[in-house]
Amino acid sequence: MATTPPVQPAVRTPASVPPERPGKLRSVLFLVSLLLVIFSRKWIPGIEFDWLNIIPLLALVYIGYAIVTLEKTFGYVPYIARCLSEDPALKKPAGRFIFSPYVRSIVLILLALGIVEFGLRMRSYHRALVYERHGNLLFTPIPNEKYIEKITLTPSNIDSYGLRGGPVPPSALQEGDPTVLCLGDSVTYGYGVDDDHTYAADLQKDFDQASPGKYVVLNGGVDAYPIALEDAKFLYLWDLGIRPKVVIVGYSFNEGGIGMLSFGSDEDAKAKFAARVREKNELRSIALYTLVVENWARHYYDRIKGKLVPGTNFTKLSETEATSLYNQFLDRFVSDLRAHNVQPAFLLFAGFDGRTHKYDDQGLLQVQFADYAQKNGIPLLRSKDALAAGEPDGFDISPFFIDHAHMNERGTERVAAALQPFLQKVMSSPAGSP
Repeated sequence: MATTPPVQPAVRTPASVPPERPGKLRSVLFLVSLLLVIFSRKWIPGIEFDWLNIIPLLALVYIGYAIVTLEKTFGYVPYIARCLSEDPALKKPAGRFIFSPYVRSIVLILLALGIVEFGLRMRSYHRALVYERHGNLLFTPIPNEKYIEKITLTPSNIDSYGLRGGPVPPSALQEGDPTVLCLGDSVTYGYGVDDDHTYAADLQKDFDQASPGKYVVLNGGVDAYPIALEDAKFLYLWDLGIRPKVVIVGYSFNEGGIGMLSFGSDEDAKAKFAARVREKNELRSIALYTLVVENWARHYYDRIKGKLVPGTNFTKLSETEATSLYNQFLDRFVSDLRAHNVQPAFLLFAGFDGRTHKYDDQGLLQVQFADYAQKNGIPLLRSKDALAAGEPDGFDISPFFIDHAHMNERGTERVAAALQPFLQKVMSSPAGSP
């Protein structure tokens, strides 16, 4: 009898593992990351939310990873798959160089810079001071700004009137109240010090200590302002309701083309200048630009400007033309102040003199500034005298400066200490003279 052979159990071979295929999830994450970066300024609206820049920073990190592993991210797209294929028999499509290692390496370098940019934005370095135009006032800080001061890299404020610090108390809007408005260029603004250590802020502290609550000091200084724009700033603030009793006319190291443009040019020229201001605003919105160009590289600019004789930097004008024009600007400013029943007080700043290699106030326009005050009965304080107060003859005032013209905290404190009794005397005099 034949026997049936036993049935052998079927041998199951392991199923072959399909090769890894790119998933669409990675490409979706790539696109989301890209949108987070592109629209970061929209969903991070203010300086108080700048820590959220860590999200676009991480998004750039993922974008970089996706570019390195492009086959896994977009390999399911036929065109990209053919571009990335190493099969010599496969005809490569046009434009495949975009996905070459060379191009991808350049993109990765740009992404690395972007990562640094968003890291700096977490520290708000892209929140630089920006400006706008108001008629003859060619540029003035945009009101209600919270920004990072470009030299100290510290938080700073522009109030609702475009003044540094603030807010403006109601008493500053009352005509006749003892309000002091400080006007000038970057020296008055406080280039190199924070909000609490400008000479105007120090003057407020000194007034509060001597006569608590009696005086208000406002800082209307703006980088690069010549006398002509100090005048325009005063008229602008008066129209906004600021009613100072005294305006400190700060000497400016920036006389020249901007002043002539303000009152001596047609609307087309002013509009072109305003367009350049807007372009500069855009540059300042880049954190890397603000840090590298306006902070780290500022010394290169100072080396050039330090060779200039303070007060002689009118452009394309002879000495006679420069002094004549300067006198016209002073006349216009003082006339505008007196027409509004505001007492002018001149503050002559010392600076590095390229002729003597010392800090003094004997530049051409510095001398003219002081002479104008004397001839027109305007009280004058010299910062050089304030810085050297109580010191022996020949005292070197250079330790009070951070560069050719701008004072450090010790310098602003000394100037404010001298200004406080000087201004009290000015305001208490019926004629407004010291």
